Amino acid sequence: SMQVAAASEEQSSAAEQISKNIEAISNVTHESAEGVQQIAGAAEDLNKLTVNLQQLTSQFKIDGAGGNHKSGLAVRANGAIVRN
Repeated sequence: SMQVAAASEEQSSAAEQISKNIEAISNVTHESAEGVQQIAGAAEDLNKLTVNLQQLTSQFKIDGAGGNHKSGLAVRANGAIVRN
């Protein structure tokens, strides 16, 4: 009957739409996972840079008078590094 054919067509159309939506969700999930991996990599890189910066800056001891530096180096206001 016409009613059964129309219902069957409607069901087929709904199933196709559901399939497309599931595929779209899968794609977004995959893209999110890639984004998370990129963020994790960037965080790891930032952590390495932080450790390196801490190691570099640990060479300098700045006191209130601007005099006593462990490394024998001083940093002038213009950014020049000079020996004490």
